[in-house]
Amino acid sequence: MDDCKYEVRCIAKPHGELHVKSESLSVSISQAIRRNGAEEMWNSILIICDRDENGAISAKVIVSHPDWDQNLQIAAIKSFVDEGNNSHSGLECDLKVSPL
Repeated sequence: MDDCKYEVRCIAKPHGELHVKSESLSVSISQAIRRNGAEEMWNSILIICDRDENGAISAKVIVSHPDWDQNLQIAAIKSFVDEGNNSHSGLECDLKVSPL
């Protein structure tokens, strides 16, 4: 049985590529910002993929800003892949913004 429920492809030009399948996944994307007169890397996007308490596999997209008190979840995407689970559509998307 294949436990890989996620697949990621990343192209980081000109430095390389990544293609991998996994049972869970966390991706952090940082970008350069200028604060207090100095350039720094800010972790602005986080994507967390894992199985939730209901057995669904989920991907959550979280954004961060240096001026915010809290990070914001801007998307939660779920799919139900267990055999015999035909009560859900193939993919559910929640685009409600939620503070974390």
